[in-house]
Amino acid sequence: MNKMKRNINHIIAAMGMALGVLSLSSCIEETYPNNQAVPGQISSSSKSLEYLANSLPSFLTTWNTYGSSYYTQDWGYPCQMYMRDLLCEDFPMSDNGYNYWSYIEDGSTLRYAYYYPFYYYYAFIKNANNVISTAKSSVEGGNKSALPYLGQGYGYRAMLYLDLYRLYEYRKTGVASLDDAADKAGVYGLTVPIVKETTSKTELGNNPSAPFYTMYRFIMNDLNLAEEALSDYSRSNKAFMDKSVIYGLKTRLWLAMASRFEQSADDLAKQIEADKNEDGYGKLGITSANDCFAKAAEYAQKAIHADTYKPLTEAEWSDTNTGFNTANDSWMFGTLVNSKEQINTSEWYTFWGWMCSEAAWSMAQYNSYRCISKALYDKISVKDWRRQSWVNPADAGEKINAAGKDSVPAGYKTKMTGEQWAKLPQYANMKFRAGSGGITKNDLETGQIASLPLMRVEEMYFDYFEAIAHTQGVEVAAQALQDFVNTYRYTDGSYKCKAKTMDDFITALMVQRRIELWGEGLVFFDYKRLNLPIKRHYAGSNYEPNYQLNSYAGYVAPWMNYMIPEDEKDRNPAVVLGPNPSGAITAE
Repeated sequence: MNKMKRNINHIIAAMGMALGVLSLSSCIEETYPNNQAVPGQISSSSKSLEYLANSLPSFLTTWNTYGSSYYTQDWGYPCQMYMRDLLCEDFPMSDNGYNYWSYIEDGSTLRYAYYYPFYYYYAFIKNANNVISTAKSSVEGGNKSALPYLGQGYGYRAMLYLDLYRLYEYRKTGVASLDDAADKAGVYGLTVPIVKETTSKTELGNNPSAPFYTMYRFIMNDLNLAEEALSDYSRSNKAFMDKSVIYGLKTRLWLAMASRFEQSADDLAKQIEADKNEDGYGKLGITSANDCFAKAAEYAQKAIHADTYKPLTEAEWSDTNTGFNTANDSWMFGTLVNSKEQINTSEWYTFWGWMCSEAAWSMAQYNSYRCISKALYDKISVKDWRRQSWVNPADAGEKINAAGKDSVPAGYKTKMTGEQWAKLPQYANMKFRAGSGGITKNDLETGQIASLPLMRVEEMYFDYFEAIAHTQGVEVAAQALQDFVNTYRYTDGSYKCKAKTMDDFITALMVQRRIELWGEGLVFFDYKRLNLPIKRHYAGSNYEPNYQLNSYAGYVAPWMNYMIPEDEKDRNPAVVLGPNPSGAITAE
């Protein structure tokens, strides 16, 4: 087992060396034939524009984008989701012998881990810029039918920058040496370089990291343009954005700003002053953090009511064929995988390979199961039907074997036999189901043909509750959260939210967010914007000892501050690099 770990680490090191040659400028200048259309090759016809716009949802699920045999972190947007949850506190693995993410989870060697996201996002942004450039030209030429494609370009670009700045902006960690180094580098308040459809190659070589107050206005401007372009658009599937998704993205952005300005009056003042800038990004028109919370509540409500969205039912959540792999009335936005040509058949390099506990073709065959943390599982009431999404320790394989049973314990919905169940470890996830329920060895292709939710209406409800806690009071928000959980998640209406203070309410809300959104790559952003600590070291923790990292209360965990690759400085001297957080906190 130790030999396997060493081999995996050697692979990761080699991958890191290969990634070291990549940069922002190379991402923008190069053209990729797979899942990427080039403006010069596309006419203004509706069919050509449709092909161009299709490259955006296609790029969500592409893999091997930098053409290397080491693509352990190169399996598209789902890979980004997976990595973000790794950096939180509810995602341990049952056995780490085959875990090539180990050097990330123990916080020891993070430098190269941040390279691929930087590369992937900017390659994706280039794709969005190509769509914007071509569709805008077509619209300006009188082709109004190109407006929806222009909206896709703006919407996708906004989503990507919203992710990117939150990943790479350095926030205080409580580790003095690290925070002092960040201060000395002048990185506080800076995000990432902005690359637009009009950015020239010359500008790419002198493209500074945008301050937060510019980035916010840039993203909001894109969202406003997307909303306008998509005003009358009806989409064919949920891998394309419509107004409701734009409302959801605005909700995320307003909530991020609200949290920041609540914590820093100085940052609020800088944002208000930035409204005077004549850079074409427009004004936010805010005077307080509460203005942002009010906007977050407004757009969350717009998103919720923009379509026939409704929270998942227990039957939909736990469906053994379609659970979390097929769009339904809860999904606002998601990937679309519906053919074998779209999939990578290696279990090592796919979301489903790492997350399908039931599948005989997944990493489960190596006893590598992604699990929920003991701490969070213990917070799930027996009256909460989501509890059956993870294996109760009393129902784990070793307990079943010891009891001489050969059947699946009552309460779980699965296609597994008792013999297969007997291999499951405690806390293993049953949330993400193989496509069409294909869990046998012969079902690898079928099981990998599966989509993922990127935005669900439940997230909007939680955002709304947090926003009104600030604008209407904790008591109102606590009652709203209680009503939601009792209506949609508890079997007997027994959930009580007794929070009287904002801190208590955020704690209660985060428990529900962590349960609801487990494995969907979203709570990372909540931890970072709210300065919530990561706690993996506690009595009975099911994290391996080397991974039991605890960050400092009131600060961002060091490993949540992604690091712009050093090589980018060679090609773009104007970019500002943050310190390397590797090893800043070690296991207790």
